[in-house]
Amino acid sequence: VREDVTEETLPETYRKGINYPSDNSAALVLYAPFKEFVFVLGDFNNWEPQNEYQMKKDGDHFWLEIPGLEGGKEYAFQYLIDGEIRVADPYAEKILDPWNDGYISDETYPGLLEYPEGKTEGIVAVLQSGQEEYQWEITDFQIPEKEKLVIYELLIRDFTEEHTFKAVREKLDYLEDLNINVLELMPVNEFEGNSSWGYNPSFYFAPDKYYGPRNELKKLIDECHKRGIAVVIDMVLNHSYGQSPLVQMYMDNWTITSENPWYNVDSNFKNSQLRWGYDFNHEADAVKELVDSVNSFWMTEY
Repeated sequence: VREDVTEETLPETYRKGINYPSDNSAALVLYAPFKEFVFVLGDFNNWEPQNEYQMKKDGDHFWLEIPGLEGGKEYAFQYLIDGEIRVADPYAEKILDPWNDGYISDETYPGLLEYPEGKTEGIVAVLQSGQEEYQWEITDFQIPEKEKLVIYELLIRDFTEEHTFKAVREKLDYLEDLNINVLELMPVNEFEGNSSWGYNPSFYFAPDKYYGPRNELKKLIDECHKRGIAVVIDMVLNHSYGQSPLVQMYMDNWTITSENPWYNVDSNFKNSQLRWGYDFNHEADAVKELVDSVNSFWMTEY
């Protein structure tokens, strides 16, 4: 039996998404205006709504601390919103996809966590407390002068048959021989499906697993920096498609509702041939904050 929502102030140190107060705990924060209640479902509670996993509320934010996690272990989870909507955390750095992960080989992504088949539906997020921090070899990279950039734009899917971050790293001798000093990666954050140019984004903080683990991306960047090559990524912040939790949280028969804090109800593009998916309302404070979060995350983390 669902209890009343507990109103409690969100700790100042918690940001939207997944926080790790310790090596054995996680704190989840979901921005969800106009929503009444949210449960966290996951591997840690057998994917069942339980009172101790009902999120607390502070204004438009829901939050919950989850103790007793095994450090270094991955757990899949979702939010169950108002008893109807199941979504992954939009700030997750890794997701599991029931429709496409089965086509990712173990060679591309070794030891990929299995989707919780039969326990839920839709995309799920992954959390992992007690992660080992990546040790950057190059910490003082000097960016080339902007007037002297020689840029190589690269789609990882098509650059090699392996279509992985690792395979690109192994071909850096070839790229270096071309005398480039900037490697521009077409979008590498999670997009719909596996094979794509990446301009159909869905999760803005998670590298797409079809290209390999995120630490392989960091190794690629590190190796580029060793060779004096800067790395730039394309980030599509114009629109999303229906797979994004930011879209799914406020939808009526695949139509954006007026309560959605991120997207235009009606496309901002008058020319119908220039419309892709659901376009962001860049005048909205929630979108400005999201864009700042996405940009600062990639520049800091990678």
